Formats: sequence, C-alpha cells, structure tokens
Amino acid sequence: MPGAHQLKFNIHFHSTRCPSRHQSKGDRSMRKKFVFSLCVAVVLFIAGPAWAKDVKTIAVLPFSIHSSENIDYVRNGVWDMLISRLAAGGQTAVIGKNAVIESMKQSGKKDLTAADMHGIGQSLNADYVVWGSITKIGNSVSLDGKLFDVGAATSPVGIFEQCRGLDEIIPRMDTFAGKIQHHLLGHVPSTYIPPPAEPAIVPAQTQPAGGQPTVSAGVPAVEALKTPQGTLTAVINPDFINAARPLDRKDFWMTQRYPVEFKGMDIGDVNGDGTNEIVVIDGTDVMIYKKEGTSLQLLHKRSGRSYDNNIAVDVADVNNNGIDEIIVTAFVNNRVSSFVLEFDGENYVAVASGLPWFLRVIPTGEGPLLIGQTRGINSVFENAIHEIRWSDGKYVRGNRMPIPEGLSVYGLTIDSVGLGGKDVVIALDTYDRLKIFEKTEKPLSRIEILGGSDELIWKSDEVFGGSSNSIDFRKPGGAGSSTWSDEEGKTFINVRILTCDTTGDGKKEIIIVKNLSATGRLFRNVSTFTKSEIYNLEFDGLGFVQNWKTRPIQGYVADYQFKDVDNDGNKELVLALVLGTGMTRPRSVLVAYDLKLN
Repeated sequence: MPGAHQLKFNIHFHSTRCPSRHQSKGDRSMRKKFVFSLCVAVVLFIAGPAWAKDVKTIAVLPFSIHSSENIDYVRNGVWDMLISRLAAGGQTAVIGKNAVIESMKQSGKKDLTAADMHGIGQSLNADYVVWGSITKIGNSVSLDGKLFDVGAATSPVGIFEQCRGLDEIIPRMDTFAGKIQHHLLGHVPSTYIPPPAEPAIVPAQTQPAGGQPTVSAGVPAVEALKTPQGTLTAVINPDFINAARPLDRKDFWMTQRYPVEFKGMDIGDVNGDGTNEIVVIDGTDVMIYKKEGTSLQLLHKRSGRSYDNNIAVDVADVNNNGIDEIIVTAFVNNRVSSFVLEFDGENYVAVASGLPWFLRVIPTGEGPLLIGQTRGINSVFENAIHEIRWSDGKYVRGNRMPIPEGLSVYGLTIDSVGLGGKDVVIALDTYDRLKIFEKTEKPLSRIEILGGSDELIWKSDEVFGGSSNSIDFRKPGGAGSSTWSDEEGKTFINVRILTCDTTGDGKKEIIIVKNLSATGRLFRNVSTFTKSEIYNLEFDGLGFVQNWKTRPIQGYVADYQFKDVDNDGNKELVLALVLGTGMTRPRSVLVAYDLKLN
C-alpha cells in the first residue's frame, strides 16, 4: 500500500536430498524457532515506525540575547541544559544542534517570530520548537521562553520570569523544561529532577464553603490553566493572586477573540436605556456592545476611514442631557482631530468633530471631568491641560487645571489617596514611573530638580503602565519654517490610572496596569508587550505599597475600567486585552472579573 514499508522475503532451503519423514525432533524444533523469530522480526519492522510516531520530536533553538554585555556563555549553557532535560528518559527526540543552526541560517532572519518557528519546525520535521529570549539590564534578567506546536501553530506552554541575577536562570529553565515535559507526556520523567520549590504563600483567610472558583462554563479554576481561556485570563482568578487578603472566588467572563487590535475601551449608558454598554475602538472604528448573559452583542459599529487613527475613548455625560457621550481622540496627519458621538434616539451621530484636544475623562467627587490638551510644538504633551466644558451647544476650553505643565492627559488622574483628604495629581511620567504631585501649574522643569521640590511628593522606583498604543509625531522643519520635519518620533499613549475603595474603609486605592515586555523598556521607540499584571496599591503615608497583584496575564492590556459591565449593581474589573500586535495577526478580547473582598 502507498506510503507503507514494502517488505519482501525470498527464503530458499537447499538440500542434497529430500527431507525425510523421520527428521529428528531437534531439527523440527530448530525450524519452529527460526520461523517464530522471523515472524517477530517482521512484526517489529512493520510496527516500529508506528511506535516511533508516539515519540515527539523537538527542536531547541538558542535563545536570543538582549544585553550590553557579552553573555553568550549563558545562552549556550541554557541551550545545552534544555536539550539535556528534554531528552531525559528517551521519551522525546531532540534534534541536533547542527541541524537547528542550519535551519536558522536558511530562514535568513536575526529576530525570529512565531511564523518563523512554523517554518523552522517544518523544515526540521519537528513536532515542537522551543525558543525564547534572555534580556539583561544591570543585575535584572528577564526570561521569555515558549514551546511552539508546529502542527497547531500555537504556543501551549510558556514562561516569563524576572530574575535578580544570572544565578537564578538555570532553576527557572528547569521549571520551564518540566512544564514542557508535562505538556508532552502528561507527566515529568522520573529522570527529571526539578529545582527546590519556593515556599507557598498561605492566605490570611480561608476559602468559604462552596466557593470554588469557576471559569466560563463551570470549569474549576485549578483546571483553568489547562483550557484555552486559562492561558489568557484564568491567572487573574484570586486563587492565583499574590495577596495577603484574598478576594472573593468568583467567575470571570471572556469574549470571543476579535481580529482587530483594541486601542481603547470604556463603559457607560450611551443609548439612554438605563443600562451600561461597552464602547471599544480600534485604529479606525468605534464599536458599541451590550453584555447579554454570557455573550456580547454588537449594537452599532461606526466605520472610519483607512487613514484614521483613533487612540483613546471615554464615555461620560458632559452635556448633562442624561445620555453618555462617546468621546474619541484621533490623531491624523500630525494633528489632533477628536470627535464626539451621541445617541439621538435612532442613531449615533457626531455632535462635534475636528476638536483640537487630546481628551480624557477622569472621575471626581462631583462627577466625571473632561480634560483636554492641545498638541505641542517640540513635544506632543508639552502644553498645559484645561477643563473642556459644554457651552452653547459646543465643547469649549475652560479653566486651566492645576496639573504640572508637561504631563500628559493619559496616565493621569486627580484624587485623594490617603494624604489628609486633599486631592493630589497622580501620574505616570514618560519613563513609566508613578509619581504624586501637589496640585500646581508649575512646569515639570521647575519641579523635577536636583534635590527635589515641595510639589513632587513621591515617585516610584518600579515602572507601571506601559503602552504599545502610539502616534507618530513630526516637529517643525526649522526656524521660521511652515512645514514639518520628515523625521518622525513615536509618542506612546499611556493607560489609565483608576482610583477606588475596594476595601470599604473609606480610603481610596489605586488599580493600575503593568504591561510586561521581554525587552523591558530598553528602546524608547519600540514597545512590544506580551504579558501584563494588575496591581492594587495603597498609600501608607510614605508611599504606595502593594495590597495585591495578579500573576502575569497572557496579553497586553490596552485599556481597562472598574465599572458595572453586566448591570448587576456591582462593579467589575474589565480589561481590553490584546493578544497579538505588530507582525502577528491582531487579536483582542474583553475580560471581566469581579473584585469583591470576603
């Protein structure tokens, strides 16, 4: 049969005489043994290839290195270690280094993508490809490793770890190898010796009876990591949150994957029906959804032009007519051209367009406040921030806000967070450091000075926020020139900062995103985030301290809100999660999760 092993035996027994009926029993026994052995050999020859198919073939690529130091020896050590661990037990076949190197050369690329993994895997006849990167900045080391399934074109196993030095790399790689073996074999081979386990964090409170977490259609949270949803969002379940005070064990809800890259998201009653809708933007379109049970229904889509560039969206009733407006910031041809949509009873119409401000809504004790900022000349966000009001049927610039000049409207809020009840400005700077300022109109150049200033109350050592959402900005061509320079620079649109009282103690905390990148924040004009974490921070009088954070979530958080998405009277944490950007096919989902304390 085609493709099968063709096996032909010609066996000749030659004798000088005819065999006698009186041959000895020994001769007959020897012949039987020979025939039996021959049959066994045939069976083994035919069945051998079928058995071999059960052995998974793996190609282990050398990890790419991002470091100002020469740490090639680390890459080689990790490469050898992974090959040794994955070959342990003989239940997986690891392709040789030389063949791997030759295949990588044929790809002709230095920076490899998932699409390249598929091509390399096929060229090597591999079932799986292991690849990743090692980034070292100072004493900090980031590991990003993936197992690529060539047949399914997915990455079912991955690891992203931050290490405090090179000494921690091998134990983390041991863990990665163990996860791969468990995925392929359903168990870790007896020859594999895992590194010592870190001590478990024991919650301060116990799980209420009957409160087992579930995922989507009742999948237990412990099993969630084995599901497609689990690789994306189950890790934000409180069972996996690093916290001293555990949250209620509730379901999370996730939409289908959409083949676009979400740029922004907000929630509010945009059609006057008394319930909340979800407004999402990508680069060109505005989509309005309603959560109905476990599904998401598209109510309306406003399609833009191919050259449009939507960068932010907010929902608020600024004109006080009882219906929330949809406020979209767009940046087209080096200028701000924002617009506002409102429901007129039948359709969503533009009540304003061509607005010259970057717009953002921030919550205040008196209700939502719309703030705006015109584009600067030498840098995008160098101008002062003003209140934007509705007056005489149009949006107009109001009073200047007491916000340090030079901060962006994005990644900023004003609220009281335990500083004697007074409002302060909380903002992310251009390097993604979280800062607290006194309310002031002073420029940053007079606040961030050597020795400090009274206006800068606190700044973090750790980075937060982070965004892949950016605009290309061109400066003027030169003195007296009416044209713009051809040189473009990227300016990133940072994520929101939310304040809320999740503990019910009357004291506001911060909920903030940290998007994670394998390359860290090495390159100012390049931001490729693949994972994210959510933090809850509380001010203790000296600075912000962490109440809890999630473990890394697969995907980059483009926007998020803490509002009632399912109209049950309780607020949920809602994430606009991007799973693929740039060179990969864009994919995004919405995720909602209850944040209630026991």
